[in-house]
Amino acid sequence: MKKIALILVAVALTCCTDLQIAPNSQLTDQSAFKTKGEFLNGLAGVYTTIAYWSEVVYKPGSSTDEMVFPARGGDWKGDLQPMYLHTWTSANGEIAGVYSGLSKIIAVSNTFIDVIDASSFNTDPDIKVMRGETRFLRAFGYFLMMDYFGNVPLVTTSAYDPKVLPKQATRADIYNFVKTELIDLSTNVLPKTNSYGRVDKFAAEALLAKLYLNSQVYLGAANTNLADIVTLTSDIMTNSSYSLDPDFKHVFAWNNDIGNKENIFTMVCDSRNTAAVNISYLFSITDLSAKYGSFASGWDGCATLPTFYKSFEATDIRTKQWIAGPQFAADGVTPIIATDDQGVSRQLDYVVNFKSAQPVLNADHWDGVRGGKYLMDGVGGTMVTSSLNNDMPILRFADVLMMRAEALYRQNPASTEALSLVNQVRQRGGNPVAKFTTLNDANFLAERGREFAWEGWRRNDQIRFGTYNDATDYKAASDAFHNLFPIPQPQIQSNPNLKQNTGY
Repeated sequence: MKKIALILVAVALTCCTDLQIAPNSQLTDQSAFKTKGEFLNGLAGVYTTIAYWSEVVYKPGSSTDEMVFPARGGDWKGDLQPMYLHTWTSANGEIAGVYSGLSKIIAVSNTFIDVIDASSFNTDPDIKVMRGETRFLRAFGYFLMMDYFGNVPLVTTSAYDPKVLPKQATRADIYNFVKTELIDLSTNVLPKTNSYGRVDKFAAEALLAKLYLNSQVYLGAANTNLADIVTLTSDIMTNSSYSLDPDFKHVFAWNNDIGNKENIFTMVCDSRNTAAVNISYLFSITDLSAKYGSFASGWDGCATLPTFYKSFEATDIRTKQWIAGPQFAADGVTPIIATDDQGVSRQLDYVVNFKSAQPVLNADHWDGVRGGKYLMDGVGGTMVTSSLNNDMPILRFADVLMMRAEALYRQNPASTEALSLVNQVRQRGGNPVAKFTTLNDANFLAERGREFAWEGWRRNDQIRFGTYNDATDYKAASDAFHNLFPIPQPQIQSNPNLKQNTGY
């Protein structure tokens, strides 16, 4: 069992998944929370909502240059192909799922905050920290809602009046709410250290740095927060216990809860004990039971794009996160034999360049390099069915270094510290790749891609660097309005206060 103080078990916190519908909870101060210890279980229920992060990685991620969900014959045909092609509409079910999943984080957080405030324990120091953690998770939910959808309702209570539907806040309103919350949490509320799986003040600082890094995108004005990013990252680097793990593979390994100083904000996954599960590999691989174990039959879905894969040098240890080419059993010698789309039994071969004439709308089932980030260091621990025990990092120390480097670079493209920080991440643990001798937008973005591939931040990065709507493998250029997803049509129809984003 993972040695953590917070086991993320499912509890009876139930809520709606839409911000304009009342979030109801079965856990009121009349029926529960009569002892201090019960609040930890309630907090676990709030943390459970970030289980949606795994889908955030794949749904918005599939709209970038790092990932595609091609239709493979009749398999996977639906709303994921428009995500990559940037042809989605407000009726897209995947986008609706993102909106609902993030709304749940916010609604459950509001419920638990109100429960704490109404309880007799609301001045207890430990409970006040739990309240702060819940505020952080709510701020995280709003950060992503603002990033993906722009103008959304700003709801900070579980109280609900069906006659008064929430009004739509501006993107700037949401930005300022998240900013104010994170400043207060990092300065006054959250502790410097916390139990594994629970956030501390440095998680708030890291998320605030991420907010500031994209302020030009969110506010439509020049980024005036670059010096603030340098200050925040300096505090994390100097005063926290977080550091760069010398082993890139261990950051994602099945036992990455042990001795891991890099992951700052993490989706804890224990297949026997948590509601949050890591099924990341299932989206991508298939027919690999002989290599990894009986669980690894997979769903044969997403792949990375040829150009993205080829951006990795052959010697880069980070190429181990990809499953490419002819596949062998665990002994590394015996070929894995499977049946291809032509009905021929031959060695399974994940090809880099898609062979299909319609790579996105009708790909061959073996087209595309597959993701194996959580399989790099083998499979271990006691698994239940198809869920891995590997915790999924959301914010990690490598990103702190890269955000600091980018802030310095944007202030002075010739910054020697920025160059040194990028190379520190790039060459961690003796990674045998050449140092960069200079930085530019292209190699900076490419390096972020290599370091943080399939971790949920590529869309955020591409929009900031201005490449999100560029033509790429099997995809034409798209209009700039795609930098925001549409508000899902069911939300528009149920709340007349909501106005659709431009272009939809």
